[in-house]
Amino acid sequence: MIFAVATDEKSLHVFPTEAAAVAYCEGIDVQAGTWLFWNRYGVALQPEFLAPNQQGRLFVASGAYRLVPAAGPAASLGERLGGIAVIEGNPYFSSLAAIEAHLAGAAAAFRHGA
Repeated sequence: MIFAVATDEKSLHVFPTEAAAVAYCEGIDVQAGTWLFWNRYGVALQPEFLAPNQQGRLFVASGAYRLVPAAGPAASLGERLGGIAVIEGNPYFSSLAAIEAHLAGAAAAFRHGA
């Protein structure tokens, strides 16, 4: 599971897999900083570009990227929830409270090696 926030809309998206998140979040927007990502534990991820974005006078092409653990200190999803305006429709969570509960349980599982 991947959590992604569209910073321009302050909307939280929940994707079942990294591949689904990468397919939805265009590389050109990711590089511009309009998307932030976290794993199922709420730990920050960052894009690692495998192929660069391309921009010409008449075209823009998104590059290919994957998500890797964030280098250096980064806010957890739990720390960023207060800035979320809306949760986009998803089959997992209907409210911020449900996400907070998930993160609390996921953090406990992560600490115990699950």
